[in-house]
Amino acid sequence: MRNAYLLLVVVLFVGCSYFVSWDDKSKVLIGEPITLYSDLNGPPDEIKTLSDCQKEYKYHLKKLDPSCIHYWTVNQEGIITGYRYTGYCRPVG
Repeated sequence: MRNAYLLLVVVLFVGCSYFVSWDDKSKVLIGEPITLYSDLNGPPDEIKTLSDCQKEYKYHLKKLDPSCIHYWTVNQEGIITGYRYTGYCRPVG
C-alpha cells in the first residue's frame, strides 16, 4: 500500500511538471530573430505595421485551438521585442 501512495505522488509531480505556460515558452524568444520562430512554424497569417514602425506577426494556431492566436512584436532589424496571445491557448509540454 505504501508503494502505491509513493507511486501516486511521483505521478502527480511528473504530470504537473510536464506542462509549461505560453509565457514561459515565449519569453525565451524575446531578443531572438523572428526567423527562428517562422522557420519552425511557417509564414505568419498576417503582418501588420505598428505606429512605432515595428511589425506585428500574427500566427493563428488553429491546430492547438481555433481561438488561439499569437502575436509577435518585431523591430526593424527583425528581432522579437514582445508578444501577446489571445484565445484559449492550452499549456504546452
